[in-house]
Amino acid sequence: MGILQDLTYGAAKRWIAGKDMETALAKAREANAKGLGTILNYLGEDVTDPAVAESHFEEYVKLQRAIGSSGIDGCVSVKLTQFGLGVLDDAVVLEKAQQLVEEAGDTGRMLWIDMEGSSVTTRTLQIYSKLLEGHKNVGVALQAYLRRSEDDLKSLMDIGGKVRLVKGAYREPPGVAFRSRQEVTENYLKLMRTLFQRGQGFAVATHDSRPIEEAERLHESSPGTKFEFEMLRGIRDDLKLKLAGAGHRVVDYMPYGQEWYPYSVRRIKEHPSNIWLLLRSL
Repeated sequence: MGILQDLTYGAAKRWIAGKDMETALAKAREANAKGLGTILNYLGEDVTDPAVAESHFEEYVKLQRAIGSSGIDGCVSVKLTQFGLGVLDDAVVLEKAQQLVEEAGDTGRMLWIDMEGSSVTTRTLQIYSKLLEGHKNVGVALQAYLRRSEDDLKSLMDIGGKVRLVKGAYREPPGVAFRSRQEVTENYLKLMRTLFQRGQGFAVATHDSRPIEEAERLHESSPGTKFEFEMLRGIRDDLKLKLAGAGHRVVDYMPYGQEWYPYSVRRIKEHPSNIWLLLRSL
């Protein structure tokens, strides 16, 4: 497996910003030089060991401070299961997220909360709602493939939430999630239209042309709406530069860390074209 992972990393470097923080920060500076903002994510999830959860938290503290001190146009995005959500008491997870939100606010930056499997959706949104009570510089991802997301979005809009709208990447049963690409896209468009009607400071996080073109059209109808495009590092880079050149804010989502392998496997499954990239590397 070690040899396979080493070979796979040759392909994975396209969407991974490195195995350590310094490499990721360097990649963030490169993105900034191209006119792109950045979101950095330290890879890992489903942590069950309190010591590991603490090490993840400490990494994010160092990362936020490094972004702030270096003047990088960027912020961080965290998965709450990295802090033990689902295993440790929710109050412990909330406290760690609270500290990160406060630190981000000190440098005028956002903190994004990633969304994970449906088993922790409710608890993630509950913690997000508590964070939002005292801090406006915090946003949360919402997955268009979940059937519940329309109701969740309405609730988030009622409390002034900031949403990153994604399609979703976890395997979910059909009773929980839409399964066909067309259904997911149609729901994404529906949720995105709600964001343009009621939201501010939201993110259209997709690589698909149809929702991106619709977002551009909606923005022309309501030019005062504040939003940004977010895309994964290494995917549709030409489109990112085109959108940025047209005056849109475009942000590169840049994961890094030693847990790059399972993340890369997910990317390969999501985008069949990445299989050819992997084969060329091998």
